[in-house]
Amino acid sequence: MLCLSTDSLAGFKPVYRVSKKPSDYDFNGEKLKFRLYWTIFHVADSVSKVERVDGKRLKFWGKVSTAGVASWFRKISDEGYSIWNEELKSPEKTYLYQYEGDYQRIRVYTYDLKKRVVKYEKINPKKKKVKVRYIKIPAIPFEDIVSAVYYFRRYGIFEVGKETVFPLFAGGRFQNVSFKVVKREKVDTLFGRIDAYKVIPSNNLSPEGAFERRGKVVFWFTADERHLPIKAVAEVAIGSVSAVLVDAKGKGFDLRKEYEKKRKESLFEKVLTGNFGGE
Repeated sequence: MLCLSTDSLAGFKPVYRVSKKPSDYDFNGEKLKFRLYWTIFHVADSVSKVERVDGKRLKFWGKVSTAGVASWFRKISDEGYSIWNEELKSPEKTYLYQYEGDYQRIRVYTYDLKKRVVKYEKINPKKKKVKVRYIKIPAIPFEDIVSAVYYFRRYGIFEVGKETVFPLFAGGRFQNVSFKVVKREKVDTLFGRIDAYKVIPSNNLSPEGAFERRGKVVFWFTADERHLPIKAVAEVAIGSVSAVLVDAKGKGFDLRKEYEKKRKESLFEKVLTGNFGGE
């Protein structure tokens, strides 16, 4: 089935509100691991990786799989990647695979950035059915559901009270998405207390699948040039799901070792000064 859609452009006006001084952090080689909880139960594990494809392209890849008590009830393995053009700050291809119990779907988005057209393929592997739509791209740059957080980490305005806005392609249509920094605070993590920005994105930033949000979501990003996502909490159909960073490595850093070194340096300083707190 083929069709050309312009519905996604109806009344849409792209808005860009980004930092004039983007981060110099190099995503290449970054690997993040998260543990996902539903209320107090460990239900899934997630991993994301970034690798350079060539001189101007990065590949953002991620996977979520059930773990803990959730694996007793329903097997889930959602995986996806986006090929991102650094020069044009836009995706060139997005692949999303959902395997959730008996449900299987593949979605492939191919972005022709010269002709400004998206080829959207929705594939049912079991029934071997393919639906194809062509959607016009209204403006460049834009992001997809995979690249949006990476774009915000590099080009976002990390100041309390400030809001970053840019176009997003999700759910077969273009819309503006926003990320607002509401607070700067210390967050307890597996690595120690980390200085972080508390960020609330707009409601239209929502993945499809078992962990699709039903309400507010909140992110915490480190207050350095890496802006690592150390925690996220999202309201779902019942209760909430939280994602907690458990490991982070990249070019020239290992977050666990980094904060262990700081902890030892702090302890050494207390030994030298005799300042251990208390009387």
